[in-house]
Amino acid sequence: MQYNLLENFYTEITSTYSSETPFSFNSTIELNPEHEIYKGHFPQISVAPGVCLIQAIKEILMTKLQKKLTLTEGSNIKFLILINPKETKQFQVDFTIKRTDHILDVSANYSNNAKIFLKFKGKFNID
Repeated sequence: MQYNLLENFYTEITSTYSSETPFSFNSTIELNPEHEIYKGHFPQISVAPGVCLIQAIKEILMTKLQKKLTLTEGSNIKFLILINPKETKQFQVDFTIKRTDHILDVSANYSNNAKIFLKFKGKFNID
């Protein structure tokens, strides 16, 4: 099952996900600095749109869990360092998930070389 809202925005390179540890894993992704979205966001200096970074979190989760998800709450989203994919394009995304019935409580961080770029806490409904 493949979920990609933004084709070629990112590529997953590796992942520690397994069915034995589905609630704590990480994925290494690489952003595509030549993606069409950067022509408008922004032409002079590329900035990865926050909504696209959060969509990547959702897509990775849907692919791993083989479930359709709907983001219902972004309770704490912090963009700590601007992401320019021409300067830094590879990130480790760390996931911690708690499941209650049809709700996933998710924490995810984007990092590179011990620098945290994005912190996300939110809830997804399993459709």
